[in-house]
Amino acid sequence: MLLAASASVLSAPWLGARANAAWVIGQSAPQTGVLAASNAETTAAARLYFSQLNQRGGVHGRPIELLSMDDAQDAKRTAENTQKLLNLGVLGLALYRTTPSSEAALPLARKAGAAYIGTQVGPSLLYDPKLTEVFNTRARYSDEVSRAVNFFKNLGMTRVAALVASDSFGKDVMAGLRSAMAEAKLELLAEASIDNRSADVTQQIEQLRKANPQVVLLISNAKAAASFVNGARALGFRPTFVSLSNTSSASFIQDLGKAAEGVVVTQVMPSPHAGRVRVVSEFREAAAQPPGVPVSHASLQGYVTAKFIHEAIRRAGPGVDRAGLVDAINRANTFDLGDFTLAYPRDSRQGSRLAELTVISRDGRFMY
Repeated sequence: MLLAASASVLSAPWLGARANAAWVIGQSAPQTGVLAASNAETTAAARLYFSQLNQRGGVHGRPIELLSMDDAQDAKRTAENTQKLLNLGVLGLALYRTTPSSEAALPLARKAGAAYIGTQVGPSLLYDPKLTEVFNTRARYSDEVSRAVNFFKNLGMTRVAALVASDSFGKDVMAGLRSAMAEAKLELLAEASIDNRSADVTQQIEQLRKANPQVVLLISNAKAAASFVNGARALGFRPTFVSLSNTSSASFIQDLGKAAEGVVVTQVMPSPHAGRVRVVSEFREAAAQPPGVPVSHASLQGYVTAKFIHEAIRRAGPGVDRAGLVDAINRANTFDLGDFTLAYPRDSRQGSRLAELTVISRDGRFMY
């Protein structure tokens, strides 16, 4: 369905040529492979927001559309897709999925002067204050691991090991983890490397099991993290497992199955069940309408990012172009999306600093 929708928009010779043409936001993300399910949750929620907005007349009389292309978690394809999207004249780029993808796409976005909005990931490379085209809607991975290390240290759980992706995502998170461990005066007990495009973790389970850690950080894709927990528990290896926000999806809980209870997951979005947060209440009401989306932190991030894009275009005005959108966001600085505020002062690309820990309950919910 996403590819079919993409094909119809790709036939347009210039997306902004007509006064009533859609505002088109480009996305390259995994629609196939081990990240497809979790990416689909986030993307579907963004599409849901835009669809309901468009039914109300869109913004400045024009609909917003998300043009998605599949990169299958391949950074080379991400670069190719991004250049195609930019050549088509998309207003901005949003909701890219992996760290290697951002490494490939960001230079192209900057060269084209296009806003790079709300990636689903939090590598340090996206938080350089000089990147005035970048607008993160979530905290950094380093914020997440720091929160986790301090929490477990306070509980006296100091024997920490890690399953680590061998790509730039893993390297970035490990840099943050080593910094947090050093600050806490702790040393990493052991680490095992994994190809982040795979979910085969048999050898890694045995490697970390021998170290007898109290805590295992799962710095990998959600499929691999779920496979590790299931495989480890089947062998009687039962430390506290901690995964990052990139696994915070309904599909991750489904893959964990009966092993889900007790797994700790760091979060960078408010609880999708927090009814007192206005944007969450709005999201839950929207998610309940057909075709609906899973109520998860991952889908909430897609919804929040879509709402931010809507508000940014609204403030930029009816004649906005790429440069105008970037300028409007930077000038506005602060966006209250409903008890969840994004801020972009001159010295920060952070957007949000929210980083919390949740634990998966017996009935498969993220509990605070």
